[in-house]
Amino acid sequence: MHGEASLASARLTRQAWAGRLQEQGDHALEIARQLLDITAVLDANVRLQRVLTDPGRTADDRVALVHKLFSGSIDDVSQQILCSLVRKRWSKTMHLVNSLEDIAVDAVFYSADAQGVTSQLSAELSRVHSALLNLPEVLSGLSDTRASWDARAKLLNAVVRTDELHPLTKFLIDHVAHQPRRRRFLSAMNWLTERISEHEGDRVVTVVTAVPLSADQRSRISEAYSKKLGTSVYIDSIVDPRVLGGMRIQHGARVTDTTVAAQLQTLQRTLAGGFGSSARVNKNN
Repeated sequence: MHGEASLASARLTRQAWAGRLQEQGDHALEIARQLLDITAVLDANVRLQRVLTDPGRTADDRVALVHKLFSGSIDDVSQQILCSLVRKRWSKTMHLVNSLEDIAVDAVFYSADAQGVTSQLSAELSRVHSALLNLPEVLSGLSDTRASWDARAKLLNAVVRTDELHPLTKFLIDHVAHQPRRRRFLSAMNWLTERISEHEGDRVVTVVTAVPLSADQRSRISEAYSKKLGTSVYIDSIVDPRVLGGMRIQHGARVTDTTVAAQLQTLQRTLAGGFGSSARVNKNN
């Protein structure tokens, strides 16, 4: 998000609502659903975005329009959040919608906190992100919004068993798949892993290996990241024979990939690029 006005408005609104959303407990998920539904409405109606962010209208006028459009269809907390956003100044109309989505995702995390499953969500989002990293054809298919959601869900399930994920993890993944909001699927997963890492306090480190980590390896990785981050960490160890060897270590959206599979893929791209250059040279000659 660019623009000083938008940055200030987004930051102040998220801070102002953090405590209230935390108090909602499990109901925070319903607030998230309502806010994301409004996000979809605004994404589909640029004119409405403009009206709700128009500096030529008074803040009270913009709030009155929110009440007219949404009263009765969303609960008081969701309506108050939207009203607090339309009272603010925005550098671009879409920044209000981005901020609304940010607060909705915050609400999902607070729901996870209430259920005591935030670390599980963090680990599962990292797992999905990590599983897709070296699968460009799958990522391309997941980002193709011309395909039906059923087709994309089937493609995702070929790589990740989404039915085994926590419902809140699945809720977030379904959101970014159904409402990509001009993002590629991997970019959306990056965003989610960064956001929950920020919420969680950067405590989950996901490690993918071809064989189980030894106790010594787990201890050394835990010690290194605890020292780096200044806090104790949870090591989420995943065994995936497809990586062949080496390790892929993920903390939030930051990935260090020394797996054999990644190195082979890099080599394939290098060779393909080299052959392509040679072909062009030969054609020119």
